[in-house]
Amino acid sequence: MVLLGGHTDAQEGPVIQEIRIQGNDWVETSFIESQSGLFKGQNLVEGEAARVIRNLYKSGLFSDIKISIDQVPDGVAVIIDLKAVPRLGEVVLTGNRAIKDKTLKRELALIEGQLIRPREKKRSVNKLVALYRKKGYLLASVDVKEEAVDEDGRLPLTFEMQEGEKVNLKKIRFHGNTALTEKQLRKQMKETKQDGWWFGGGKYSEETYPDDKELVLAFYRQNGYREAAIVSDSLSYGPVKKDMYLDITIEEGPLYRFGAVSWSGNEKITDAGFSHFIVVDSGAVYNEERVLKSREQLQNAYMDIGHIGAQVFPQQKPIEGHVVNVHFDVVEKDPWTIRKILITGNTKTKDRVIRRELRVRPGDTFSRALLERSVREVMQLNFFTNVLPEPIAVEETSEIDLAFTIEEKSTGTASIGAGYSERDKLIGTIGLQIPNFRGNGQQLDFQWEFGSRRETFSIGFTEPWFRNTPTSISASLFRSTIRLATYGVADFDQRTEGGAFRLGRRLRWPDYSRISGGYRLEKVAFINFSDSTDVSNPFYQDNITSSISANLTRDSRDLPIFPTSGGVISYSPALAGGFLGGNRDFHKHDIVTSFYFPIFWRLALNVRSQLGFVASYGPESVPYQELYQPGGVDIFEGTMLRGYPDRSVGPQNRGEPIGGVAQLLFNAEISIPIVPNQFYGLIFADAGNAWGSLDRISLTDMRRSAGFGIRIVAPVVGIMGFDFAWGFDRRRVDGQSVQMMTHFQFGPQFY
Repeated sequence: MVLLGGHTDAQEGPVIQEIRIQGNDWVETSFIESQSGLFKGQNLVEGEAARVIRNLYKSGLFSDIKISIDQVPDGVAVIIDLKAVPRLGEVVLTGNRAIKDKTLKRELALIEGQLIRPREKKRSVNKLVALYRKKGYLLASVDVKEEAVDEDGRLPLTFEMQEGEKVNLKKIRFHGNTALTEKQLRKQMKETKQDGWWFGGGKYSEETYPDDKELVLAFYRQNGYREAAIVSDSLSYGPVKKDMYLDITIEEGPLYRFGAVSWSGNEKITDAGFSHFIVVDSGAVYNEERVLKSREQLQNAYMDIGHIGAQVFPQQKPIEGHVVNVHFDVVEKDPWTIRKILITGNTKTKDRVIRRELRVRPGDTFSRALLERSVREVMQLNFFTNVLPEPIAVEETSEIDLAFTIEEKSTGTASIGAGYSERDKLIGTIGLQIPNFRGNGQQLDFQWEFGSRRETFSIGFTEPWFRNTPTSISASLFRSTIRLATYGVADFDQRTEGGAFRLGRRLRWPDYSRISGGYRLEKVAFINFSDSTDVSNPFYQDNITSSISANLTRDSRDLPIFPTSGGVISYSPALAGGFLGGNRDFHKHDIVTSFYFPIFWRLALNVRSQLGFVASYGPESVPYQELYQPGGVDIFEGTMLRGYPDRSVGPQNRGEPIGGVAQLLFNAEISIPIVPNQFYGLIFADAGNAWGSLDRISLTDMRRSAGFGIRIVAPVVGIMGFDFAWGFDRRRVDGQSVQMMTHFQFGPQFY
């Protein structure tokens, strides 16, 4: 037998009479012959051995290949001696107590029958070691052993774990720090934590520790020590290698201050405007974060005027006396324009409904601020769960395409259900509510509520963009019957029926504002009196109210439901009677303010106030239904004074509330997103009262309460709420002691 050699002339080479395969465990012989490129009757040529070996190695199925020949009659026999990469057999785990077999095998992700090369074994060992270290077993080691090949020719592997003790980072010790305390420095480390007597064991990871070191140095640079460096760090263990200690030695360097602040290259933004975005103050302690913040704000300012490619280079130059001069070098480049706007994901809502809310248009100079405002306006429609804008740059023409990806949510509901409120008790509901009618952004409402104390029927339609302009028109018809009680003995039904029409318009100034005006005609009749009721009382006189009203609202909330910033200011005057007809002459004024402030994490504070006043200017008194009767939660009036019975606060006659002509309410509420956009917790405080005349309003004469609650976004009924409140002035209202009251309601969100 000789090694396969070559010949200078292919025609003089020996003829292959036989191909022999040796050492193969499981690979098909026909595949090997085909992959080698050899065939019987072929003449051997120079370099044939290297070519055959190269072809077989390319398959990835073999770990060792040798080629030789034997002389046979009329030619040669080519012998291919090879060793196939083994296939994986059973995986056995031993020595593991802290981590279950199931978890380890999931981490390995090995499949029986797969090829198992040396690098696969090494990778598997590294995976298990990394998992142990992640779990706190920093001294764990893993060995892998090959067992005898099984009857199927597969190679079983045994992974032997030496877990050792779980290591606890007992203490993080800093050395060389004088300007900043150990507590301050440890607080900067997000993933590396020392053992705490209250919050449990320490935490250390080789993967995240370098990032935490950089956070410590970044904190030094934020506090003026721009040359601070970690000169050494080491890990040490306790006597039984269960406790670990991390020692970090820091060289703080000198304290730096900002010197001169300058800039150049700005033409589109004036020097005065440029300085507005720079938060670096000459003479202040050096803070690297302020330099980066200044650069970010300047980049955003250029994006707002369409200079997407503008670049701002902050240059820091240390000078004598530990002072750093900062210079911002600007390359403005040309502004970019919007080429086209693409909208995807809206399967129901028509493109024009979305496009008319956008503040960006094709052909306009791109503005980041207007893009963000466009997203806000589309989200305010409350038809979508998310709106994702994606700017797509067209470099060759300095243009940009804007792609909006829309995630729609279910908006139209046909419902049959039941509900409950403190005032109206159990009620049934049959309704059809379509806020996005036929995808046109129109709103269609039909509602029938019925129960033992309340029956309401209403139908309405709103067109928010009449004739494709930001003008809204709406019309509604309504009828309701409510069972009421006054003076403790008079029971009767109040029936209200009528209709309304409204016309509104968005305003260019003030921003976020709209104005509307409308006409309302309603008849109120008192019927079904109890035997003890004195029907001769003029209070029970039927009345017809013909009124006009206006509304000016500025709504800058970031979201329509559960906002975290912005606010609402609304003024609503109304005039009834006089030249309008009817038998009730009065004027009414309501002012509502509601502001939202982000606190920390995802918590938001809402501070809300309501001031209302109504007065008659004719011979008749103000109609009963127009008087203010705060207390509890009224989803129809949008008022909250929790901790007190419904409609119980205000002027009284013989111990019973009769309603006031003036009202002042305050609400403070912190919302806690347990499941964002679905489930929220609340902590609140309320205060308010109603008075018989305007001059009696007093901030010292308020009914106060506090409590907590939850809000659930229900697909059919809207927002469902449970509030648990304690009224601190309960004795002044109905003589009862302070006690918890539960308020349950569902319906639209109050602002």
